[in-house]
Amino acid sequence: MAKKLYFDSQCGLEHYACMEDGKLTEYEVERCSSSAAIGNIYKGRVTDVLNGMQAAFIDCGLERHCYISVCDLLPDRVNLEGRDIDIPASLDMHVGDEILVQIIKPPVGKKGARVTTNISYVGRYMVFTPYCSFIGVSAKISDKELRKTLLQTAKTYVREGEGVIVRTAAPYAVREVKNREVEYLRNVHNGVLAAFESAEVGSLLYRDSPLYMRVLRDKILSAADEIYAGNGEIYENLVTVQQSLAANVQPRIYRHDEHTDLFYENGIYTEFGKSMLSKVELDNGTYIIIERTEALTVIDVNTGKFTGEDSLEQTVYTTNVLAAREIARQVKLRNLGGLFVVDFIDMTDEKHCRAIVQELESALKRDKARCKVEPMSRFGLVEFTRKRTGVPADTIMCKSCPTCRGAGWTRSEESVLGELRARLLHLLSTGKSTVCVDLNNNVANALIQRKEYVKNIAALYPMARVYIVSHRTYAEDAMYFRAVEDGNYGMPEGTVLLY
Repeated sequence: MAKKLYFDSQCGLEHYACMEDGKLTEYEVERCSSSAAIGNIYKGRVTDVLNGMQAAFIDCGLERHCYISVCDLLPDRVNLEGRDIDIPASLDMHVGDEILVQIIKPPVGKKGARVTTNISYVGRYMVFTPYCSFIGVSAKISDKELRKTLLQTAKTYVREGEGVIVRTAAPYAVREVKNREVEYLRNVHNGVLAAFESAEVGSLLYRDSPLYMRVLRDKILSAADEIYAGNGEIYENLVTVQQSLAANVQPRIYRHDEHTDLFYENGIYTEFGKSMLSKVELDNGTYIIIERTEALTVIDVNTGKFTGEDSLEQTVYTTNVLAAREIARQVKLRNLGGLFVVDFIDMTDEKHCRAIVQELESALKRDKARCKVEPMSRFGLVEFTRKRTGVPADTIMCKSCPTCRGAGWTRSEESVLGELRARLLHLLSTGKSTVCVDLNNNVANALIQRKEYVKNIAALYPMARVYIVSHRTYAEDAMYFRAVEDGNYGMPEGTVLLY
């Protein structure tokens, strides 16, 4: 299976995508200025304690107060193997306490970020937990003897009261490298403690690595065939990371020509746009419908144009198999979490029913998020859960539509400006010297006020001229391009020279 990773940073956003056999399987995006990213550590103050719920609210200086519960005080050990530790009976917190907290779930909708006092620092091979003595090994390391050895050696890395979690990539590094990594993470924590003493409440004391560094940190690098970087800074950092690894097989890293946009030229934006649609069509005419609600996500399977060549039972079974595989890809791509109910097409053969559940389980095992699948009910429904990690890309790339008052969606300002930049680069790279863009009035004003989005274009194509024409009646994501090569172009009334 050909696997390619793509990284880029532009228009205030960091992007990551994974393509497997030409299909988009992962897409993540973060705002470069985001202060509520998972892993960030703050000095907070307890504002309210809910004894009946064993929870509390913490002021971390963010837009909304953060939330902590007693179950967040220990590491999630579902995907780990190691000795058990006691669960605290209650939160030992009082209103006004100043505490060190770390974000474990970003804010979603009207909910604030979820935090923990069980601080952890993630490295390439180890996770260091200065306040929890748990020693664990990732359950993805399947060899029993290897797990036992890793557990024993991990104990030598920590001091009394500390803990570590051995990550999936740990077997690829020698013992001394892992020991040095734990020592480095311990020094980072000591620096955070020193800053805590004099910092104001709400201060950000530790920021986790950029998106592209976290992705590489969480993956076995040899699992990728090729890696593409959208700019020079990311490319240089990727090469440095690769050189520090001891993997026998390493992917080629390519720097994309900055005269064009990496994600646009490889069709990633188009594929991501398809993932926002409720209807997903499969190659053989089968399709599924994905509808998200406040409580759960409902998925319906339909044969569509697929009629099969054998019996009705076989046609239905084949449709359900294809749908199960696509469902696993879609929930991972969209980073959906919570409860899912899938309405597969009714089958009469019990063996087929069990096989469909097994197919879905098998497909979901390739997901880094924890998933649990229940047996099929007599109504042909399958329930499963998925633990979402991070923020779904559509919460940044899309926003509530002002025209339909939230019934649908339209694209965010950053997303529209990002496409505008990408299409300008594409036209100028083909030899066009004069480009005129008709677009929405609000987007045009945003572009004029934030010219840094196209500053590098002016440097790359100094002889080119770009004009914009604003329209009050245009939709916010609509844009129309007119371009010529010789520079002789009659500009319409109301044209503004961008650069």
